[in-house]
Amino acid sequence: MPFDDLFEEAERQLTICNSCRYCAGYCPVWPALELRTELELSDITHLANLCHDCGDCLSACMYAPPHQFAVDPPKVFTEVREETYRRYVWPHRAPGRLGTGVAFGAACLVLALMSYLFTGRPFVVADAPGDPYEILPHLPMLIAVGAPSLWAVAMFGWAALRYWRDIHGRLADLLRVRAWLTTFTQAAQLRHMTGGDAGCEIPGRRGFHLVLMYGFGLCVVSTTAASYLQNVLGEHPPYPYLSVPVISGSVGGIAMIVGGTGLWMRRGGSGFLWALLVLAASGMLTMLLRETVAFGPLLLLHVAAVVVAFGIAPYTKFVHWIFRMLSIHHDNLER
Repeated sequence: MPFDDLFEEAERQLTICNSCRYCAGYCPVWPALELRTELELSDITHLANLCHDCGDCLSACMYAPPHQFAVDPPKVFTEVREETYRRYVWPHRAPGRLGTGVAFGAACLVLALMSYLFTGRPFVVADAPGDPYEILPHLPMLIAVGAPSLWAVAMFGWAALRYWRDIHGRLADLLRVRAWLTTFTQAAQLRHMTGGDAGCEIPGRRGFHLVLMYGFGLCVVSTTAASYLQNVLGEHPPYPYLSVPVISGSVGGIAMIVGGTGLWMRRGGSGFLWALLVLAASGMLTMLLRETVAFGPLLLLHVAAVVVAFGIAPYTKFVHWIFRMLSIHHDNLER
C-alpha cells in the first residue's frame, strides 16, 4: 500500500478507536491515543511501534471485519512498522530468504578462502583441538566479525536518533535515567504483550520471544567473557566446558534454538530468524565437535552466520526493538 494511503487508513481506523475507547485498559497504545485529538505522521509511527502486536484489541473489537468499519489495528500497525524500518534504515530494502541464503553462501566462500590463505591448509583438525585461531587467525577473524558488527551498531544509532527526533524531538530526554529503568524493565519482560490480561492471541509467542531474547543475551555474555579472558587475562581458547564462555554460550544457544523454532512455527520465518537459528545451531555443533575433523568447517559456518546476521540486522525486524524501546520511553515520559 502506498504510504499516503497507509497513513490515511491508519488515521481513519484510529479515529474510530479514539471515539470508542473500549480498549483503553488493554495496553499503553490506547491511553496514548486518547492524548492525540489530531493525528500526525509521527503520532501514528509512535503508536505503531508502541504496539506489541498481541492482537487482543482485534479480538475484542466490535468494529473488526466483517463489520463495514473494518477496524484492524494490529494489521495497520504492522504495515506502519514495516514502513518505519524502510524509512529509518539505509538502504531501504531488507534481503529475503533467498538473499540471506546467497549472502551466507558468499560469506562461507570468502571465509574458506581467507582460512586457506592465512593457514596454507584446508579444513583440518587444529594442532590444539578447539583452537579457532588455527583455522582462521585472530586478526582476520576480528575483521570478518567486527566489520558487520560495527556497521550494524552505526546504523542502529543513526536510525535511533532520527526516530527519536521525529517522535519526540528532545535529545536531552534520552538521558532520563529513571525513565530508562522503567523502560528497560518493561521491554525485558515484554510486559505489554499481554493485552487485557488475556495473553497474546498467538499461544506461546510471548514465551518463545522471551526465550530467544534471553538466549541471545547469554550469547553476548559468552562472547564478552571470552574477550575478557583473552585480552585481559591472557587466556586463549579453547576454554574448559565449565568456563563462563562455554556455559553461557551453550545455554544461550539452546535457548535461541528453542525460541527461534517456536516463533518460526507460529509466525513463519524471516531471513534474519533463519540466520539466528543457523548461528545458534552451528555454534552448538562447533562446541560439541571441537575435537573432531568437523571443527574447521563448522567454525567457518558459524562465523559466516555471525557475519550475515549482523550484516543484515539493520534491514530486518531485529531493528524493531530499538524503535519499540524508544516508543516505550517516550510513553513513560509522556505519562
